[in-house]
Amino acid sequence: MVLPPLGTPIPDTPHAVSVTLPTWQDNVGYEEGDARVLSALRSGYPRFVYHDNVKKLIAYCEKAYAKPSEACVVFPSRRVASECREFMNPRLASAQQSTGTTPSTSPSRRSGVRIVQLTITPTYNTFSPHSHDPTTPSDESHDLFAVVFPADARSVAKQFWQHSGEGVSTRFAGHCFRVLEANEKSKDFAAPIPGVRGSASQQYRSSAYQSQKQQQHLSNAENEAVRSEHELFVEERYGRNMNFKNAVEAKLMMRQRIAGVLGDSELLEKAPPRLNGHNERSTTANPNLADVHVSRNVAHIKESDVFLFPCGMSAIYNAHRVVLKLAPGKKSVQFGFPYIDTLKIQEKIGPGCHFLGLGDESEIDQLENDILPKESISAVFCEFPSNPLLRTPNLDRLRKLADAHNFLLVVDETVGNFVNVAAGKWADILVSSLTKIFSGDSNVMGGSAVVSPTSARYAEISAAMKELYEDNLWSEDAVFLERNSRTFIQRIATINTNAEKLCDFLHAHSKVHQVLYPKFVDPDLYHGHARPSGSENNSYGYGGLFSLIMHTDADAHKLFDALAIAKGPSLGTNFTLACPYTILAHYGELEWAASYRVPAHLIRVSVGLEKSDDLVAVFETALNQL
Repeated sequence: MVLPPLGTPIPDTPHAVSVTLPTWQDNVGYEEGDARVLSALRSGYPRFVYHDNVKKLIAYCEKAYAKPSEACVVFPSRRVASECREFMNPRLASAQQSTGTTPSTSPSRRSGVRIVQLTITPTYNTFSPHSHDPTTPSDESHDLFAVVFPADARSVAKQFWQHSGEGVSTRFAGHCFRVLEANEKSKDFAAPIPGVRGSASQQYRSSAYQSQKQQQHLSNAENEAVRSEHELFVEERYGRNMNFKNAVEAKLMMRQRIAGVLGDSELLEKAPPRLNGHNERSTTANPNLADVHVSRNVAHIKESDVFLFPCGMSAIYNAHRVVLKLAPGKKSVQFGFPYIDTLKIQEKIGPGCHFLGLGDESEIDQLENDILPKESISAVFCEFPSNPLLRTPNLDRLRKLADAHNFLLVVDETVGNFVNVAAGKWADILVSSLTKIFSGDSNVMGGSAVVSPTSARYAEISAAMKELYEDNLWSEDAVFLERNSRTFIQRIATINTNAEKLCDFLHAHSKVHQVLYPKFVDPDLYHGHARPSGSENNSYGYGGLFSLIMHTDADAHKLFDALAIAKGPSLGTNFTLACPYTILAHYGELEWAASYRVPAHLIRVSVGLEKSDDLVAVFETALNQL
């Protein structure tokens, strides 16, 4: 396998959510800000690295609305922008106090953070080649909100963007920038002005009617059209028909699919949706499906229990918002070592949290005997299983404590995924990153939160979620997610088989110290929470994620560099993907991570759809080089 060079998007498409970091030192260089690495990056994980579309949109807003000493970041709603400002205000005020700056009486004036609202509306000047782009997904108006702040506070704004997952998506940013740019360029073309010398009259800007300038615009517009069509061609997998106007139906179908109503392509073939004359799904959803209840080992989940978000972290952030609304002023508990931003949300937003990072039975004892007798908590957040240690929490014990002490149980089942585990039987709120295996193609972001109807607090949780919910999942992203997810059940079955065969091989290999994988870590707990055989997916598996711990740091570095597979951030891809997880997620706190049994030389692997024998051969070849 010929590996792509450093900085290449994975996959090499305009909206890839991973990027090639092929050597251990490349990953270290990324964390240390090495110019060699950073200059080579053509993309990155969108919550950590601003996509080019986002950079362009930010630059436009800064030029139009910010002072030279200011910067900005952009969000899809006023609510999100306001929460970003609320996040920034106390942190900037604290910084001002430490430097002796005289504070203002207003938090926003004191911090210098303000919000600018833009309405993105395409203008249609028929004299301009920029007036209508056939690839534009929406001709409606959309609001965009820029949070403007002192330039030296960029890192604080970026924290909110990363932790909350509520920033604009790469496709939404691209749409906004295209419209803004096209509107601006169209001003340089003659345009009819109704009511001036009759409805057919024309009025010209003094600089507009210049043949040289218009010729340049025509040339630029032609180049832009070719580029846009090529990008759409690549994104659609060589011409597969898509219509972004069908986003409403796409979202409904995903909610039904997650709830267990549609399932996968086999079910779609048995009851195909109505099609219009252009081989597109009818914009009228099947009314016979709307209120069907299907068991996922949780009775009566329906699509109205499913809420879609721009990414998985946004789903977690919004679950946390629900928790704060229902239990204001109470700390939460993070049980088990989680993905970094899940913990940061709880620590930085709200009253804080207790961190039980080992996630074992002894820490459930600590929760029961040390924490709960002294204070009331709002919720327990946990992953099932955890990333990257693949530990399975005892949801049965946590559920009993939640019932006894009236706190919520929020479970992230991204790693276990809908097909393999039945975490919803115990959870009050089930969250997942749809960016991962639900999509698989690594070209779109999305997330979901499901309010479990088995929860004793279902009514109040559902009411709170509906009150706080905003649909900020952009139309293009919804269409890509729906299309990508049609075969997720079949893909998970293949990945389950591939990962188990590969992990069995590695588990028995003398050069490997430990394989962290649910089959070998907390297997009894995993089996006790897995979906039973005979359900609609026939049988469960252990998922596609595992972590390798080698005998020495040097062995880990050599093995990683020698692996002939894609290497970069993210997981749940249709292709096998590896990364030095602790380096990327905790480079500034390696000793702290090690104290929770997450060593610096841990290699995380997400198994894909390749042939299992080929994957074993790739790892065997790499191990032979040690």
